[in-house]
Amino acid sequence: MSTSTLPVIMEKNLYPAAFTGETAKKKPVLQFSTLGPLNIFLDGQHVSSSDFLKRRRIQDLLILLILHRKDVLRKEVIFNLFWEHYSQRSKKDNLNTLIYRLKKLFKMNDSILMIDRNSIAFNGDAIEVDVDTFAAGIEEARDLEEKGYFDEALRTSRAALSLYGGTFFDNITTVIPLQNERLRIKHIYETLLFRTLRLCVYSGLYREALIYGQQLLSCDPFCEPAYRLIMQALGFLGNTSEVTRLYRTLEMKLFNEYKIVPDEKTLNLKNRLALGVNPSPEETLQEISIFF
Repeated sequence: MSTSTLPVIMEKNLYPAAFTGETAKKKPVLQFSTLGPLNIFLDGQHVSSSDFLKRRRIQDLLILLILHRKDVLRKEVIFNLFWEHYSQRSKKDNLNTLIYRLKKLFKMNDSILMIDRNSIAFNGDAIEVDVDTFAAGIEEARDLEEKGYFDEALRTSRAALSLYGGTFFDNITTVIPLQNERLRIKHIYETLLFRTLRLCVYSGLYREALIYGQQLLSCDPFCEPAYRLIMQALGFLGNTSEVTRLYRTLEMKLFNEYKIVPDEKTLNLKNRLALGVNPSPEETLQEISIFF
């Protein structure tokens, strides 16, 4: 499936125009782009992260604050992660020094970073994290699709996908446990890819569907419903030889990995497409995956 003539997916943008939430109207003081390499913006200006990433403890504290942005970060959590065997006095002194350096680096005041005796937290109105914008876009796209506003759902899905630049904090080495959150966000991304692929096929945007299909299969090479949607797009484009080739690819992958064959539904679709019989729009929308 050549992509040389296919449309280009929009570049990553922390505030896609398709989103109409309050955060899109008034930008916060601190913005964090975490889907892919970490990027930080202070008052709209990019902050170089090269020196920041060398300051491991400041980096780790910032990551903890971002992870706990919906609640508060207990100081005891920081103590146990950073200075488990230190005295209580040393823990408090070290944390106070770390907080001072973090506030100085990002020009934070009490309206951005709120601190009390037992906890630290970001003021939610002063920060923006792309993961939250990403999740809001996905929820909006799902609501629009469920209401039957397919064009609007597709536009919103594209905007949300433009935010995903890669694995959550993918350039970060840290003691903070990130694997579960990385897997959770990756699964959300794959789910959105599947829904966007389906909307493109339904809307007759077959070449664009091939792009999303390839992206999804690069994440999950065994997603059989995605293969069926891609086969549908190829069938509508009249490329029945590619449908057969794709089916054989799936057949080989499933046998080599699991010693199973494709579902009968997939085989029937391949045979129908070979005869020039394309599925109905309703059949396309009924294509689901138990994983997404």
